[in-house]
Amino acid sequence: METQRVLVPESLQETLWRLEEVRQGFRSSPAAQVQEALEWVLARQGLPGSYRGLFLPTPRDLAQGARFLTGERMPSMGGARHVLGEEALRTAIVWNQGTTPAVTRALSGLKEILDRGGKDGFYCCYSCTTAFLRTMAAVKLKEREVVLDRGVARMETKRKPDGRWGGYPFYYTLLTLSEMDTRPARNELRHAGGLAERLLKRTHGDDRTSRFRRLALERTLKVVQASS
Repeated sequence: METQRVLVPESLQETLWRLEEVRQGFRSSPAAQVQEALEWVLARQGLPGSYRGLFLPTPRDLAQGARFLTGERMPSMGGARHVLGEEALRTAIVWNQGTTPAVTRALSGLKEILDRGGKDGFYCCYSCTTAFLRTMAAVKLKEREVVLDRGVARMETKRKPDGRWGGYPFYYTLLTLSEMDTRPARNELRHAGGLAERLLKRTHGDDRTSRFRRLALERTLKVVQASS
């Protein structure tokens, strides 16, 4: 189990991923270190250059290119600003920081995204949409259920025979669907069930990408098994 410091001041992405590792039990860290990292993340809300008033990635994040927890590469620099901003908002919420001023302000930015097309369940591109839906699964907004259902309905139209979805980052999409706990999301996880079973048999690494891919695959199979 990893024991490094959680906060990495040079990278919002690395700090967020370490926080999620702690939350999932993949990393051990004192509560004080977790709080230090959360306070640093919250302080990046609304900085110049942040996407819609969300949380600003660092120059290193943008220069080196960002990747999802599950290893897929994020889109353009603008896409990385959006995705990491969404992930930071979600991180703050799942770590019970939802009543802080930074999160309150960031939620205004999320509502702007909703008003600019997000209410249809799709925003910008497939990668940005998946991050947006993952954040919507964590927030308590009145639009939540409708947006998630619309987003999954769009995803259903992109099903491929092999269990994937055209355009959507596969493992990150599984992770997102597994956090929704809705009937449409469970239906899509069942669509991916056969492929998930095959992939899990050859996902053996102990690096971060392998751990989160395995988590996504295991959650998918749990849904499949529960319905069989």
